[in-house]
Amino acid sequence: MHPKIEKYVVIVDFIGAIMGSKTEIVLHDLTKGFEHSVVYIKNNFSGRQIGSPATDFVLDVYKNKTYLEKDFIVNYQTKTLSDKLCYSSSFFIKDDHQNLIGMVCTNTDQSDNLEMKELFETGLSKINQVLNLQFSNDSRQDIVENFYLSPEQMIEKIIFQITDGKYRHGHELKRKQKIEVVRQLYQKGFFDFKESIVKVALDFQMSEISIYKYLQAVKSESETS
Repeated sequence: MHPKIEKYVVIVDFIGAIMGSKTEIVLHDLTKGFEHSVVYIKNNFSGRQIGSPATDFVLDVYKNKTYLEKDFIVNYQTKTLSDKLCYSSSFFIKDDHQNLIGMVCTNTDQSDNLEMKELFETGLSKINQVLNLQFSNDSRQDIVENFYLSPEQMIEKIIFQITDGKYRHGHELKRKQKIEVVRQLYQKGFFDFKESIVKVALDFQMSEISIYKYLQAVKSESETS
């Protein structure tokens, strides 16, 4: 663990003691890459472990250099491996040159609150049927972060999404679908992982050169759009 990152361990413990078991706090060390960035967890309920990879949100922050504009981001929505919905916040740890070297991320389980909200809305809907009231639910937010135990899980999840749950592995896809998977992986910063092309090639059962060509096509497309 980087010496500057190690100083935040006690802060993670402090936040964990204040917030309680419904809030998970994760410390990321990005100085040695993204594949095993999780170096400390308090109140773990996401299923991740020490050595788990960075999330798609962390990759996006790094790729888009969000950390140069802000010191932290609060109250965005995330989803755990067990489909728990959370509200999360992240603090950016930077070196003396403003480079991002780590993050402290908090994830607060909202499952109980959401169940109460659904019960309330069901009751309100029934009242609406009687009194003809009108109400709208505009509190829904898009998921901006997903947790993974390995980079391979990110590939699997994207394949599952673009095929509407039909497939989980790239070798089952048609060429157009494979390119779409590569496009989404690129947009999420997946190719910042070490040996990312190797991982995609293994899943697609294709050569690394073929995956590289897909990636170059996606990059060219992104630059011209």
